[in-house]
Amino acid sequence: MAHETAPEIRIYRDRDELCAAVTDLAIKRIRDGLESRGVFHLALTGGEIGTLISEQLVAIWNRNPSEFTGLHIWWGDERFLPEMSEERNAHPVVQHLQSGGAIHIHEALSSDMAIDLDTATREYRAEIAGIAMDLSLLGVGPDGHVASLFLGHWSRSETTDVVAVHDSPKPPTARVTFSMAKINASKSIWLLAAGENKQDAVIEIFARDKAIPVSFVHGTDETLLFLDRAANPTQ
Repeated sequence: MAHETAPEIRIYRDRDELCAAVTDLAIKRIRDGLESRGVFHLALTGGEIGTLISEQLVAIWNRNPSEFTGLHIWWGDERFLPEMSEERNAHPVVQHLQSGGAIHIHEALSSDMAIDLDTATREYRAEIAGIAMDLSLLGVGPDGHVASLFLGHWSRSETTDVVAVHDSPKPPTARVTFSMAKINASKSIWLLAAGENKQDAVIEIFARDKAIPVSFVHGTDETLLFLDRAANPTQ
């Protein structure tokens, strides 16, 4: 059962310092997990921060891929776009990771690989069935969305792991996303927010009356909120 407590906050000077810290901590967590269990499931995110962190992780993985044998990479949401689109969240990893098969990539089918969005969703759902993330990274949107769960466009009662989004208020409209139930099945969740435009969402995370999707996010073992100073509403 997820801990319904406020996330622990970690504050950094700026976006770059935040990304470097999250990358270093994620690598340590992955190494520890692989050493103790031989397998580690990581869900990455998109957006500006998510892309920077993905690029930094790939650079480390490429130095010695065999060190990360047993790592499985997923995405909490994906844009239903052509495979080579740079707007796909998986793009930084899929295009640049050179692991020789040591690291396993699990991405939702692209729009030029799947018959339609619903087919891509069903296949991703089938692939991830029964698997809980050891660590999920999630960007915090200015409007309080996480993954592709937008205010007014998600259901708290959804129990299916992966759902199709046909009407995202943020383009592109077609997306594949973890449900809140799937997100909250993660052992550890790290929320990422940088920039002054994230302050309102950060305030709502700690409000008693939960009003935005991100305020419902809770890992089963750990929930951390990484901020830069600009996103910190108490500054």
